[in-house]
Amino acid sequence: MARLLFFIMLHLLLFICYSMSAQQLNEDSLRNIISKGKVQEKDILIYRQLASSYAQRGSYDSAVNYYKAGLQNAQVLKNDYWVTKYTLWSAGIYIANTQYDSATHYLARSFPLVQKINNDSLLATYYQNMGTLYMYQNKNDLAADNTLKSIEILEEMGDRTYKSLLLKAYSNLSGIFNVLKQHDKALVYDKKSLQYKNTDEVSGELAALYFNVAATYHKTGDVKNMKLYLDSAQYFNNKYPNPRALLNIMTGMGIYYEMVNNIDSALVYHNKAMDISKQSGDFYFFAERAVNAAAIYHKKGNLSKSIALLEEALPYAKMYQDIFMIGEVYKGMKEIAAAKGDYKDAYTYAGLSQLYIDSASNAATQQTVLDLEARYQNEKKEKEISGLRLDNAQKQLADVQRSRILVIGSIVATASLVILLLLYRNSRNKRYLAEKDKLLKEEKIKFLEEQQQVVSLQSMINGQETERTRIAKDLHDGLGGFFSTVKMYFSALRHEQPALAGNELFNKSSELVNTASNEVRRIAHNMMPEVLIKVGLIQAVEDLCSSINAGKLLEVSMQHYGMDKRLNSATEIMLFRILQELLNNIIKHSEATKAIIQFNRSGNVLTVSAEDNGRGFDPQENNTSIHAGLESVRSRVNYLNGQLSIDSEKETGTTIIMQFLIAG
Repeated sequence: MARLLFFIMLHLLLFICYSMSAQQLNEDSLRNIISKGKVQEKDILIYRQLASSYAQRGSYDSAVNYYKAGLQNAQVLKNDYWVTKYTLWSAGIYIANTQYDSATHYLARSFPLVQKINNDSLLATYYQNMGTLYMYQNKNDLAADNTLKSIEILEEMGDRTYKSLLLKAYSNLSGIFNVLKQHDKALVYDKKSLQYKNTDEVSGELAALYFNVAATYHKTGDVKNMKLYLDSAQYFNNKYPNPRALLNIMTGMGIYYEMVNNIDSALVYHNKAMDISKQSGDFYFFAERAVNAAAIYHKKGNLSKSIALLEEALPYAKMYQDIFMIGEVYKGMKEIAAAKGDYKDAYTYAGLSQLYIDSASNAATQQTVLDLEARYQNEKKEKEISGLRLDNAQKQLADVQRSRILVIGSIVATASLVILLLLYRNSRNKRYLAEKDKLLKEEKIKFLEEQQQVVSLQSMINGQETERTRIAKDLHDGLGGFFSTVKMYFSALRHEQPALAGNELFNKSSELVNTASNEVRRIAHNMMPEVLIKVGLIQAVEDLCSSINAGKLLEVSMQHYGMDKRLNSATEIMLFRILQELLNNIIKHSEATKAIIQFNRSGNVLTVSAEDNGRGFDPQENNTSIHAGLESVRSRVNYLNGQLSIDSEKETGTTIIMQFLIAG
């Protein structure tokens, strides 16, 4: 339900400038009065009305076309104000249509235009669009920062003409706090947004607003108020239908019936929501609806239908890089695997779910948003205090003017006070500058030390790889060639002296030479596998697994997804060394019989995991032999600017997950 807040608030952006007349306009008549020859300013307004009408009905592609036409007309007329407005409106419609790359492009174009015109309402709209975009990308701290900037501008303007913008901003902030599980704060901003509603305005805005409040009550567990606001949202949407608003209301009804344990009704509404999503082509939101329905089918014991929906949802969540929803899909798969008794898959899905959910929302982001909101509230209070102080100063000045004696006395006293304050401020500033200079020097020293550590680490690792390559080459080309020559001599002797074939000492010597030659070739291959350089990481790791499997001590399997494109050479070598060290640790310490290596690349994110069924260990325990290998792994992960996670318990096995950002 928290995710639905993002969706419904996203479409509030489209309703902020609609009016009831937009619902009733005759679109054919408007198109007929557009100028056929020279562009006129009235055409710009007509394109806006047409775009708004289509957007309100959910026809976003048509709305985009009319916004583009309006922007072109504004550019022909060289009207900076309308060019700026149409650029901002275009960004908003692209956000609503989940085309975030296009939205980012138009927002980047709009910022210099907004700065040039210096119009508060346009600046507030820009920050509001940025807040909505960041919110929908799970960047809650940036979303809160931009939304609070928009609210500050609109509240200072004090013009109720822009109350729809302020209503949207309050709703956005409520949604952010709901995602961060700060539901009391969310209700505060919900109530603020309700103060700006107007039943005479477009009902689509009201449907979105009431749904938003219903979502907050869902989070607080207040099912009675949740149903009340859902019914209100449905009433306004029935009056002026919008497919996407209906999509949210159906989902909200499904969740409500789940809360009151009426799962049959809940399933009906979730299925309706999925059908609407497919019919309107909103596959971005299909994943969330499918997860809701899958959970109901799981409750009803229909595991095959549940897993089918989750598998259908996962590609859409990955396609749109919705990290939170990917985590929810894996969470559902984990629960189904556990219900089937497939604990190995359940464990794998649990790790993936936790990884994605933690990436989408974390404590640091929550604290950042709370700090931003607190700063915004403090600034408001400071402005109120400053206003009161100004009033008091004006009253004091009026009293001073009544008496010349008091004026002279006040001037002398003020002058003395100013001198004392200047002296005090000068002394305080000197102390402040000295302390600041000291802190800057300490920070610079710390930064240089960190840089020195990074350079040392890079030099050490690069030196190790260079030395490995040199030794491998010397072994292969030098000692390996020497053994090949000796083998050739033994072969020639056997051919020229047939009697030697029965000589036990000769045969043992020949056999030892063959063994030594193979050992030299194996050592050279381990130090720098030729297949790693020529073919790539995946084939090199498969060869490594095959080599270990041949020893019969450990069965190693490998899985890879999205690894069709090779990484750069330095990264592949480093990842190969990391996996070499991990597998060596498993063989030496874990007493495991099976191990799994996984590669999963999605876009620019590469996840590598190593899992075994060994005896495990306590990561906090001071075991030098184990931790020496792990420190080597950790240093190489840090070299690649990656993140390392170790999950191990005694007698239950070990899972190590590494995540890296890979250049496209």
